[in-house]
Amino acid sequence: MKQSRLVALGAACAVIAAAMSITTHIGRGQVEAASGSPSAATPIPPFAVCSGNVNVASLLPGGAHEDPEVAAAGAFITLTESTLLQEVAQASSLDLYHQITLLGKTEIYDVNLSPLNDTACATCHAPYTGFRGSTSIFNATTASQPGGVPITNATPPEPNARFGPRNPQSYAYAAFAPILHYNAPQGSFYGGNFWDMRATGIRLGNPAAEQAQGPPVNPVEMGNIDTACVVWKASQSGYASLITTIWGAQSFAIHWPSNVATICATPGPPPANDPFPVHLSTVDRGTSNSTYDHITMSMASYESSPDVSAFSSKFDAYLAGNAQLSGEELEGYQLFNGKAHCNQCHLSGIGADTPNIPVAADVAPLFTDFTANNIGLPKNLALPFYCENKPDQFGYTANPLGLNFVDLGLGAFLNNMGAAPNPNTLQWKQLAPLFNGTFQTATLRNVDKRPTPTFIKEYMHNGYLKSLKEAVHFYNTSQALPRCAQGSKGEKVTCWPAPEYPATLNTTQLGNLGLTSDEEDDIVAFLKTLTDGFVTSPSTFAKPAVQHGSK
Repeated sequence: MKQSRLVALGAACAVIAAAMSITTHIGRGQVEAASGSPSAATPIPPFAVCSGNVNVASLLPGGAHEDPEVAAAGAFITLTESTLLQEVAQASSLDLYHQITLLGKTEIYDVNLSPLNDTACATCHAPYTGFRGSTSIFNATTASQPGGVPITNATPPEPNARFGPRNPQSYAYAAFAPILHYNAPQGSFYGGNFWDMRATGIRLGNPAAEQAQGPPVNPVEMGNIDTACVVWKASQSGYASLITTIWGAQSFAIHWPSNVATICATPGPPPANDPFPVHLSTVDRGTSNSTYDHITMSMASYESSPDVSAFSSKFDAYLAGNAQLSGEELEGYQLFNGKAHCNQCHLSGIGADTPNIPVAADVAPLFTDFTANNIGLPKNLALPFYCENKPDQFGYTANPLGLNFVDLGLGAFLNNMGAAPNPNTLQWKQLAPLFNGTFQTATLRNVDKRPTPTFIKEYMHNGYLKSLKEAVHFYNTSQALPRCAQGSKGEKVTCWPAPEYPATLNTTQLGNLGLTSDEEDDIVAFLKTLTDGFVTSPSTFAKPAVQHGSK
């Protein structure tokens, strides 16, 4: 084992051990906020198409140049899952709420739910980054995170791991999204999960649960060949008894075929002529489908819990009367609600364009309206997905269009061209052209959550922007500054590449806001107050909370 890996693993173990000495439940939000990985040792290379200058396989666990943050993230997942399984063994003493949230978290941290036993939901959703990507090197370059399936027949600079076209959207606060619906008077879709809103919640009444059903069988993510594989793996797990306790003894009453282990060790997608390779009877398939629903509903319950969606930021303390914003933060808050128009989509709890209103109508704002917008992002040509246009060793081609691929977001889903079928084609498909190139407005909560000040995050659906300053500057100037090619000198400062899909570009709320650089900085300062885990002093706790809206 290389010295850098030993250092990273040691650091991760020390952090988690310290956290466990504070509380017996490693899943508490305060502990997770403190858990982090050491600064990245891997040098960040310059921009390259498809990130062709990044040898992904060498940076992953066991690689020749394993990234320290990759090692630390793996150690964090392993030790977290080990601790959770110990709690599962004592789960009979818990009430239903704590049983089901414990189950959901234990499932999220289980790498064995992937065909190669190497990828968990938590692999791409680290708590110490706001449930986003866990490593600076991939956030800064590929933006999308490596999936669980290596590509062994790739020729450099082709990617040697499967990647998707988007970066992982945080699942914090996503559980509060409404079921996807079209508001005709407003001409907008509201709700759902995923950047393209395809986890509608229509079938389960729960968008977050339907979102959790996607990555396990997405070929460029965890990569299972059949949802039944996830159920079978769960039946073999250390938390199988907790599933049957909560959801019933029928959960695993399934006659599994003798070759199930072999099938489920093979990455997807399934062959076109055999869409469900785990061959089950009709009744057993129905049982498996129900259990898969229950597995992901447990995940959604955990995602809605304070472990994930804590409402514990400095801004929350400010709304409760337990903290004061600095002058810069308060200026940013006022700009956010006024001149910068941020509050028109990222709802902050007060009326839009009302910067001087001191009383919040909503003291638990989600900083999203759950609609979709085309803000004019260019293609992020650093995404390896653009070069996944050849069959891998399993015969799978992730992106046959190569560099000609255009991400149409919500429009593609509505037109039945997305990663999940449109459940309401009769009414929604005709609206697809109006929503091509639009993506869900993400919550701004935890937008700056990171383990170290130098940790690099990626922003927007394709990860094109790499800092809050860049993001605010884009909203301020993207339609005012000259156009330039990606990788050009001055890009993101004095010029911007053209939008990927200009036809539906939002030209009324962003792009030419007239903010000064100092005003951009003020907004960034305010956004940093939205990070969960803010600790107030004991003297502050003694103060009575402000009763917002009272006279």
